[in-house]
Amino acid sequence: MSELTDRFVIEIGTGTVAHIIDMDADQSETDSRFSLGLSGPGEKMCSRGNRHPGDKRVPFAEFASHHDIDKVGFEGDAPDEICSYCWSNTREAVENDRDPDDLSEQIGTVGYRLRWKQKGRAREEWYDIVVRPETTMAELDRLVCRITTLDDFHLRMYGLEDEYLESSLNVLPDHQYEEAGDRTYTRASEMTIADVAERARLREGDRLSLIYDFGTPSHYYCIVKEVYEPDRLDEVLDGDVITSTDTAAIVREKRP
Repeated sequence: MSELTDRFVIEIGTGTVAHIIDMDADQSETDSRFSLGLSGPGEKMCSRGNRHPGDKRVPFAEFASHHDIDKVGFEGDAPDEICSYCWSNTREAVENDRDPDDLSEQIGTVGYRLRWKQKGRAREEWYDIVVRPETTMAELDRLVCRITTLDDFHLRMYGLEDEYLESSLNVLPDHQYEEAGDRTYTRASEMTIADVAERARLREGDRLSLIYDFGTPSHYYCIVKEVYEPDRLDEVLDGDVITSTDTAAIVREKRP
C-alpha cells in the first residue's frame, strides 16, 4: 500500500472532484496517455479538465483520512470526492503492473492485518486483527467474538467478499460443525489463514465476511489492510496488543 500511495497522489483544483496524479510517469514522453498539458510533476490519470500550477497535491492516505474514505488502494468504485475516470484508469494501471509471480510466492507465507467492521457501522467502529499464516479460523473466530455481541448461540459462517446465505469457504465454528452433521462444511480449527489465502488468492484490498443469524441475514466483514512479511509480522505481534491468541492479536480499534 505504501508503494501505491508514494506513486499516486491526489491533486485538488477548482473542479468538483479531485484527480489522481501518477508521480512515476515520465512527462518527457510524447505519447502521454491522459494529460493535455504539462503543469507540475507527474501525469494526471484522466483527460478531463486541465491542470494548473496552483493546484494542491496531497498523499492519497492523507486525503482519504480527511474525507473518511475507507479504501485500501484503489479497489471498488471511486469515492464521491475523486474523479471516477482517474480512479478506473489508476486501478487498471495498478493491476497491469502487478507481478503475478511475486503474488504467488507470497500466498500462504505472509501475515495479514484484517480490519473487521459491522455492516452499517463501518465508520463508527472497527477492529484490526493481525494473523499469522498458521492462525486457524477458530482463533480468528474467538477474537472476532471478543469485539462483537456474537456468542456460541449465534450460528455463523465465514466466507469471501460480501457473501450472505452461502459461503464458498463453508467454515463453521467447531461445535456448530458437529451440530450441523454435514461434512461439506469445514471445522474452523482445521482451516488456517494460509489455506484461505491460497484458496482466495488473498491480497491487500480483498475481503472476508462473517454471516450470522441467517434469517436476517446480518454480517461483519473485514478488509485486508496490510500484508506483512515474517519479520514485520513478528514486530507487530510482539508489540502492544489489545488481546491475543497464540498466533493472532487485536492490535488496534476504533470504538464509539
